[in-house]
Amino acid sequence: MRRAAVAVAGAEWRRLLADRASLWVFVLLAIVLLASALSSGLDARAWRTHLQALDSDWQRRIATHGANLPAAVPTASPASPLQAADPVKAAKAAFDIARADAPPAVLPPLGGLALGSGGFKLHACAVRVTVESRHTDARREDRLANPLLQGLAMPQFATVVALLVPLAVICLCAGMVQQGREQKLWRLTLVQCPRVGLWLTAALGLRAAAVWCIGAAASCLAFSLDPGATFAALVWWLLALAGFVAVWTLVCALIGMLPVSAPSAVLLGIGAWLLTTFAVPAALGWMVDRQQAMPSRLAAIVDIRDAQQRAEADSDRLLAQWYAAHPERAPGAPATHTWPVSFMPRYLALEARIGPRMQAFDDTRARRYIALQRWTWLSPALSMAMLADELAGIDAPRHARYTAAVGRYEAQWRAFFVPRIMSYRGVDREDLARMPRFSGIEPATARGWRYAAALSAMAAAAGIALFLLRRRFGAG
Repeated sequence: MRRAAVAVAGAEWRRLLADRASLWVFVLLAIVLLASALSSGLDARAWRTHLQALDSDWQRRIATHGANLPAAVPTASPASPLQAADPVKAAKAAFDIARADAPPAVLPPLGGLALGSGGFKLHACAVRVTVESRHTDARREDRLANPLLQGLAMPQFATVVALLVPLAVICLCAGMVQQGREQKLWRLTLVQCPRVGLWLTAALGLRAAAVWCIGAAASCLAFSLDPGATFAALVWWLLALAGFVAVWTLVCALIGMLPVSAPSAVLLGIGAWLLTTFAVPAALGWMVDRQQAMPSRLAAIVDIRDAQQRAEADSDRLLAQWYAAHPERAPGAPATHTWPVSFMPRYLALEARIGPRMQAFDDTRARRYIALQRWTWLSPALSMAMLADELAGIDAPRHARYTAAVGRYEAQWRAFFVPRIMSYRGVDREDLARMPRFSGIEPATARGWRYAAALSAMAAAAGIALFLLRRRFGAG
């Protein structure tokens, strides 16, 4: 039995190498996957370098501020009345630091960033908190870009794998049995190999293994270019890739049982690819929209504009209320307050109203993501895409936890600086060393098993169906 299996596998391998069309499929797949892996790996490296540069830039700015600040203000605590010689200048200096010089609050990418850093560029993942209203005024670090030109860029590696690997498997495997029948070679195959399952396993297994090896080589290239890549993330990705290839190989084997022509079998495979890659995710998105509707962005914009108008109209009342609630921080002078002190209560009122509303978008997106996880077994491509997001560290639940942590960090930042600004005390060099720092979020746990298990379950279901219907291959 083992000798027969080796002989059949060797013969099928020689047949595969002699098929020029199959070799072209392998070559084109390798070129596209390696190019995408190279692009994604370099993007991951550039993103990690960018995050390191943010911290270095912040340290340089703080060092510059420290050289211009006094060694210590002549007050005992932030709550003490003003003792500084120039109170307005001290308040403005503290406001300048509090507005734009917070330590960056970074969502650290995980070991699978090479699978696609596009999510980190799309969502806010490196926030610099402020005492202003960050949701309305703090777009200082964003760059204007043409979304049409961004769409023409190379897709991230996980997307290319999810789209092209099934097409390669379909081109190699779908219609293989029908082609043998049309060329009058199928009966000869049955005579030479009475155990049709042995031949089918060898033919499909060699093609699937070749496709997986090309994808694995490209994946290793992408991970090797990312200095923060981890071996665990690579292992989970390769296991999921093996399940992904197995699913489509077995689907093509099931198509081989149908009484259709070889071109029709290929078209059926492409139809299955279109259905599971595009139609099923769209239907799942519609279902999730019915269960977890996103908040209205138009209503949020209207609410933001209303909050801004109310805060501006009530600025004097808000200022008086703040000092009434914090009498120990009331300065001895000046009698009238100007910018930035007069604006601080306005910013606090804006954040109290707008902050929870903006966080609701991230929380709802996280709930939608969790609801979608239950149905990933219906779409192999969706499973691969969601696995890539989790291995990279940009999945919706993790990003929601990050934005919530940023909100808590910004509240600490305001609690530190607002009293120093409102009391005209200012900051000194010792205050710079005591500034709040972003503590991050809890460490992520590897959850790649969920998607690997979903892909394995899909492959097992197709394999069982293939085994139960195996006698249909003998017809013809």
